[in-house]
Amino acid sequence: MPHALIIDSDPETGQTLRDHVPSIYDGAPLTVSVARSDDEALALINEGTEFDIALVAIDSPAISGMSLFARIQERAFRVPRIAVATNTDLRGIRKAMNEGATDFLVKPLLVDDFKSTVERVLADVERRRRNWRERSEYSALMREIDIAGDIQQRILPQEFPGIEGYAVHGSTTPAKTMGGDFYDVFMLDDERVGVVMADVSGKGIPAAFYMAVSRTLLRSVAMSGVAPEMCLGQVNELLCEYHIPGMFVSALYGVLNTKAHTFTFANAGHHPPYKCNIAGKLSTYEGGEGSVLGIIPEMIFGQETVELGPEEFIYMYTDGVTEAFNDDREQFSEERLETCLSKGKFRDARKIVEAVESAVARHAGDAQQSDDITSLVVRRN
Repeated sequence: MPHALIIDSDPETGQTLRDHVPSIYDGAPLTVSVARSDDEALALINEGTEFDIALVAIDSPAISGMSLFARIQERAFRVPRIAVATNTDLRGIRKAMNEGATDFLVKPLLVDDFKSTVERVLADVERRRRNWRERSEYSALMREIDIAGDIQQRILPQEFPGIEGYAVHGSTTPAKTMGGDFYDVFMLDDERVGVVMADVSGKGIPAAFYMAVSRTLLRSVAMSGVAPEMCLGQVNELLCEYHIPGMFVSALYGVLNTKAHTFTFANAGHHPPYKCNIAGKLSTYEGGEGSVLGIIPEMIFGQETVELGPEEFIYMYTDGVTEAFNDDREQFSEERLETCLSKGKFRDARKIVEAVESAVARHAGDAQQSDDITSLVVRRN
């Protein structure tokens, strides 16, 4: 309900406002409070009454005009003020405007001018309030997104299981607050470790939701102990049941056998992982290929098993690594990634991931990140 404050010893001003200003607040009536002196006005203001507009006499003996508001003690009176004068003394009107008046009216009050001035100011008040509410709602939404992004990062492994004879490290940097890339590392039993690298289509909140669902399904099915090819097949069927247009997941799921030193994996449309030894010899793990998850039901996936020798590591990644752009729109590329992996004398899984991140950052420079960047390394000691 809009509330107007009239500070004027002339009772006609308040009556004119009541009689001739229709409400612009969805039919809510206009409430008018009248103060005929400075003391009455200060009493109303200091007691905490909320006002939407104030009409203030600037040449009445009983009213101090705009200078009255300097005497408010309890709070700032951030209310639009219309100066009301009994003549067209421009110096008085200019002084009132300099002291904070939004507009002015001259008596005798002409009804049309009076209505249009007050309605214009009230409309501006409502517009400002609406903008403030929208900004507040936007700020609240962004705080929630920041919290959700933090939760999303926390559900990815921050500490990796201690695996005898092996070291594991992964990292992801979302292009936005929330991303669609994810990785996972979990013990299946005393000898086998499940390893996941995946990339949901798109970015931002939709990808993040789909990422959470996909990660949960992958881990749940994998923990049942099925082979990688069967795991991806079952997850694909579950995702296809959702029928979400345009959403899919490329994924690599493998099982590391720490006793046999083998890595058995299936690939659902993801980049094949790299294998590298301490001398810098680099190769890719081809095979185990199939389509991305969530589009084609009854998809059959292949499966491959490879050996991992002493001091060799597996490097898995998403396309945000190789497709990172610099200001000249040049991609980081597979060639640069392979150079980074093959030239490093890496004896630590974390340092491998950090070396790739540093190389990508140097290449990108000040260019805006366009996609999530994720790496995961499994290294045999």
